[in-house]
Amino acid sequence: MINWIDVRDFVVIKHVQISFDPGFTVITGETGAGKSVVVDALAMLLGGRASGDLVRGGSEYAEIQADFDVSELASARDWLTQMELSGEDGECTLRRLVYPEKASRGFINGRPVAIQSLREIGALLTDIHGQHEHHRLLQREVQRAVLDDSADIRENVEALAESASQISQLTAELDRAQSGLDTHREREALLRHQVDDLNALGPDPEEYMEIGQKHARLSHTQELAQGTWQLLQELDQAETASASSVLTRAAGRLNDLATFDTRLSELADQVDGLGAQLAEVVAALQGYSDDYAVEPDELERINQRLGALHDAGRKYRVPPEALKALLDEMSQELNALTATVNDPQSLEAELDKARRIYDKQAKLISKARQKAAQHLEKKLNDQLPSLGLAASVFRITLREEDAGERRPWGLENVHFELQSGPDLPFVPLERAASGGELSRVSLAIQLTVAQATPASSCVYDEVDVGIGGRVADIVGQKLRALAQNRQILCITHLPQVAAQGQHHLRVTKLSGDATQVELDTLDSTGRTEELARMLGGVEITAKTRAHAEELLSRTVT
Repeated sequence: MINWIDVRDFVVIKHVQISFDPGFTVITGETGAGKSVVVDALAMLLGGRASGDLVRGGSEYAEIQADFDVSELASARDWLTQMELSGEDGECTLRRLVYPEKASRGFINGRPVAIQSLREIGALLTDIHGQHEHHRLLQREVQRAVLDDSADIRENVEALAESASQISQLTAELDRAQSGLDTHREREALLRHQVDDLNALGPDPEEYMEIGQKHARLSHTQELAQGTWQLLQELDQAETASASSVLTRAAGRLNDLATFDTRLSELADQVDGLGAQLAEVVAALQGYSDDYAVEPDELERINQRLGALHDAGRKYRVPPEALKALLDEMSQELNALTATVNDPQSLEAELDKARRIYDKQAKLISKARQKAAQHLEKKLNDQLPSLGLAASVFRITLREEDAGERRPWGLENVHFELQSGPDLPFVPLERAASGGELSRVSLAIQLTVAQATPASSCVYDEVDVGIGGRVADIVGQKLRALAQNRQILCITHLPQVAAQGQHHLRVTKLSGDATQVELDTLDSTGRTEELARMLGGVEITAKTRAHAEELLSRTVT
């Protein structure tokens, strides 16, 4: 049950908060007053489509909140528990913010959620029937949905749609497998050969750099050995002209001169230091020259390895250092091909299994639809006389079309048909019914299906269009009777329907600097005046007021 709704900056509503009671609540107001805006706000709160132009001009965002009593609605409580969104004391508060230029945000019991979550919980809380429901009833998919809801097989049909999707996917895979198997195998064989070839080579980017440097060094062994020998001679091994002997003599001479001038001692020490550094360089050069005592075939081995890497680079059209990355890429593709290769025989077996599952599901759904069609036909035909259609007979026909095709919704199409007189044939609803007849048939269906809906609240937005007089009285009585075990909210322009309400709200459009609406809860006097307005228009006379009082007095308490 809806406890209250709070709407801010939505279309023409600046701010309105409405509390609702159990039972039958009617909402009335002059044409264009904005009666349906409240229902639009509720529909959007429950996951309906939102757009920025719904935000009231000059406002940062529109905000809609509503509180629901779910203490006696097990399906909603179970959903909230499963999604870890349960509130306190059997209540559920929904909130949605709509912005002019960015995505809207949803909340359940104060926690942010996806809009899809609002849509899912909304389907369990409230059943909304809009102004153009009777036109939607002409659509085949809507007729099928009405029958499936009546049969309580919506989840079964969803499972059937999944089976149909699986069949479609497997069929496509089988086609690809049969037409592309040879190509697939050729590619796999080529990749396997190339991967084996590169694995045998064992390319490594770091190894390529190392042996490249070593090759450059070994290829110039003679130059390096001769050059280092000459340097050693010049630095240390020449008897009189080596750098080492020059520094030794210089240091000795400075020390001798320092006996005459002590300032030269510091220079002598610096020359000694240079001699020590030179000794380190000489030692390093001697060790470097020893490194060239390598095996004679080392250079040949390196030449062969570099040649193999360069040959592979030319073969696969990549630099030698990129061979390892190419090997990894080829290995991944080969693994993917091996994992996804589909044997047509195994796919055919899977497809046959999926078809058997679909056929079993579809037959059960067909039986459920046939049974529900008979039940729904009887209930609707019992309703039609009281709605002024005593000569009409409603029929649901299930026709299996495109035999052998496994469609998401099942084996048959659902057709709503009407016989407008005993001497007339049954014809599709869209051809049989006038606007008024269609409205009454739609209302009969809604009233019948509402008795089985899991939602504890039903909202009707001018679904009584196209009827009047005695039929309007009966529609009001039916809605009031339906409200005995659920909350009914009905926007109506008919005084006969409004008179049956247990609670009455009036919508008024206010004119000023900015257009806005307000809602008032009417007492008995206010209800009389409102019904008189609905009966007589702008000018309320004693006669229309008396008629309004008569309508209220006839209301069943």
